[in-house]
Amino acid sequence: MLKLYHLSNSRSQRIVWLLEALQLDYSLIFCDRTPNGEAPEWLKDIHPLGKVPILVDDMYSPPQVLAETSAILDSLLANGLPHQLQPTNSVNKQQYFYWKNFADATLMPNLALKQIFSRMVDRSPFFARPLIRIIKRSFDRQFLNPTLYQQMTLIEQHLATHTWFAGEAFSAADIMMVFLVEALLALIPDSTRFSATTNYMQRIQKLNSFQAAQIKGQWNSTEHQAYWSKTWA
Repeated sequence: MLKLYHLSNSRSQRIVWLLEALQLDYSLIFCDRTPNGEAPEWLKDIHPLGKVPILVDDMYSPPQVLAETSAILDSLLANGLPHQLQPTNSVNKQQYFYWKNFADATLMPNLALKQIFSRMVDRSPFFARPLIRIIKRSFDRQFLNPTLYQQMTLIEQHLATHTWFAGEAFSAADIMMVFLVEALLALIPDSTRFSATTNYMQRIQKLNSFQAAQIKGQWNSTEHQAYWSKTWA
């Protein structure tokens, strides 16, 4: 049996969705956040870094433990089970590998910096907060905001001519990208101009596997969007 250690409203939601899309049997273990919003310390007993998602396969002795979203995704897709989450066409394959890796290698680091600087303001001593806020605003306006806007524009241009990230069929590249795309749409003030991306999100929301994963993983889109909408300036 597969066991997934999961934090609600986190990127581990992507593995919940992947397991639903693959129609695999698994148990979901929710990890309560600490008061500062982080994963609980006891997760380090499962994996040394204590970060979700963590997938445990207890069919082996000792159980196999795997962390990192991309590693879990690649491992599950390479296990020989029949699925249609990787394209076979050479052009679509190229798009698949690009966007699957773009998610965490290019886009997520900038979104993570947004989170870090926002938390720095909230958690700094009150007498230092004005200075930290000025530093954050400067870094945002000179680097992060233009970079994220450029990346959102690239996504919009691609989705204007492709139904899904890897072409005309849904793939694991969509699973890797979609929650980051949702964050961008909530984050960027004039996101309404990105109509192709908005239409893409509407297609995603109609997928049975997506709907089932949101219920099981206790995903709260309203909370997710509200969080990111406060992080731009």
